[in-house]
Amino acid sequence: MSALCFRPMREEDLDAVTALEAAAFSRPWKREDFSSALEKEEYLYYVAEEERILGVAGLICTPPEADISNVSVAEEARRRGIAAGLLKVLLSEGRKRGILDFTLEVRASNAAAIALYEGLGFICEGRRKAFYSAPREDALIYWLREG
Repeated sequence: MSALCFRPMREEDLDAVTALEAAAFSRPWKREDFSSALEKEEYLYYVAEEERILGVAGLICTPPEADISNVSVAEEARRRGIAAGLLKVLLSEGRKRGILDFTLEVRASNAAAIALYEGLGFICEGRRKAFYSAPREDALIYWLREG
């Protein structure tokens, strides 16, 4: 068994990342979306790998802020700290790029993700009514502010 590592996403990861996204979200990104993200300097995506890709998370940088997106972990690998590890890497890499404030949105019913984000210091600062579809649900807007 190989050790869990966090590394930047590469072209050869796209099929696995797309599959994770499709399993986690009702309106997932497509392979082309992730491929396009690899080409953009302001997009930073990391994967968690342990023999195979177990998680992915992204950061879209618009200094001094950044949006965390596409956080997903394979169902059988959840509750192992993989999402927290990915987020810590992204926060660190974002800070190196001059990011002071990080934001994200999460389904109001996603208690596990909310606990993770609050555990990392994010604070809920707003709600977008009926933001999500399939099913229709509010989004909670979280911020981690350092600036």
